Amino acid sequence: MALVALGECRDPDLLRYARQFEERLSERVGPQLLPEEQFQARVGRPPTHTLDEVRRQVSTAENLFYNDRVADSLALLDQTLAELERLPPGPDRAKTFGDAQLIRGMALSAQRRRDASDDAFRSVLRVDPRHVMSPDAFSPTFRQRFDKLRAELARARKVRLSVQSQPAGTTVYVDGFALGHTPATLELVPGTYQVLVGRPEAFSFPHVVQLREDTSLRIDLAFEQTIPPSRAACLQQPRDGRETPLGNALKLALLLEVDQLVVLRLDRPAAGPSWLSAAVLNAQTAQRTREGGIQLGNTRSGGDDLGELARFVVTGETGDRVVAVNPSTGQASVLALPPPAAVAQSQSASPRTWRTPTGIALTATGAVALGLGVVFQLKANDSASKFNQAYAGGSAPLPSQVGSVDGYRSDAQTQQTLAYVGYAVGAAALGTGLWLWLTDAKAPSTTVVAGPSSIAVAGRF
Repeated sequence: MALVALGECRDPDLLRYARQFEERLSERVGPQLLPEEQFQARVGRPPTHTLDEVRRQVSTAENLFYNDRVADSLALLDQTLAELERLPPGPDRAKTFGDAQLIRGMALSAQRRRDASDDAFRSVLRVDPRHVMSPDAFSPTFRQRFDKLRAELARARKVRLSVQSQPAGTTVYVDGFALGHTPATLELVPGTYQVLVGRPEAFSFPHVVQLREDTSLRIDLAFEQTIPPSRAACLQQPRDGRETPLGNALKLALLLEVDQLVVLRLDRPAAGPSWLSAAVLNAQTAQRTREGGIQLGNTRSGGDDLGELARFVVTGETGDRVVAVNPSTGQASVLALPPPAAVAQSQSASPRTWRTPTGIALTATGAVALGLGVVFQLKANDSASKFNQAYAGGSAPLPSQVGSVDGYRSDAQTQQTLAYVGYAVGAAALGTGLWLWLTDAKAPSTTVVAGPSSIAVAGRF
């Protein structure tokens, strides 16, 4: 079993929780949990010094050599070169590598270790055959030896190293030196090399190649760049969406040769509580076997929560604080895009029922009734206007017109009553119809998030 955090790998909170959870998980599974050293051996060890610090070490080693402290200079150079291999490749690292190896070559020569001294010089020339020793720093004797080794390497047998990457067009670095762009075919003398591909801020793992014959190397940069060198195992959340966390997590499990990969995720939504969730990925079936989470930031949250989450990962027991997600129902997962909380649960969609046609019919009836109400209201207003005109200015209708005028008043009252009935029936039918229509089959779109001390419901109502 191996543990990896998923998210922003520079997030200190994510890395802190990953460390704490690793301790809880290790207490339960012991040696079954892949040690940090083995993880770093596969993906590359993180640097412990900056490039400026390494440069100062090289300068110190040079001063030690010229002060006749050759053994101390060599010890510091060996330590510096090992640290230099962990730093990102590029021209600054390449220059520092060249300076360190040339000083090392002089120190080995001072100990009368001629073959080892020549190997140090060759390590520079084999990847930078045009390198020239500075006449201010090296004696004519060393410069002559260096030029002689250059000529020998030019005549030496070469083997081909073919490097491909996905995506293509990225720089190929050999021992920190840029030697082309993928796909590239390089001719190098036999030996052991460190090969990386990438671009600034996005590099592959360091690949150690034992070059004895023509060799092909294919590097999945799209995957490897998502695991930056770090003291805590972390899988960077892809930003372009071309690779899913599930696919990258599976590739990592296969690379580490583990049966199970535990993916830890810190979810901090804009609103609501934060969650720490863990999913167990089976490397053989490429499926989640279990997944659950704990709510962070509540009064009951603490070290025991991480312990319960670790127990759930190992045994499947949820306890009081862990909320489980059933992977077989296709519920939201930390391994899905976009990344929801691990405890979100959604009901499956269901077909519409009788409520929809009934609602539509009532809505139409209500609209018609309201329309009739408006028509009767207009007629009532017209009849009332005719009645009022008969008595306008204090006048009275002629005896022969009294019956017609009283008819206007009677019509106005009847039409006003019908208008009120139309309004009442129309409003009731329209409201009921819209409610039946719009709420039919809407409940399944709601999301229920259950925590140890709260339940949150989100959706359309």
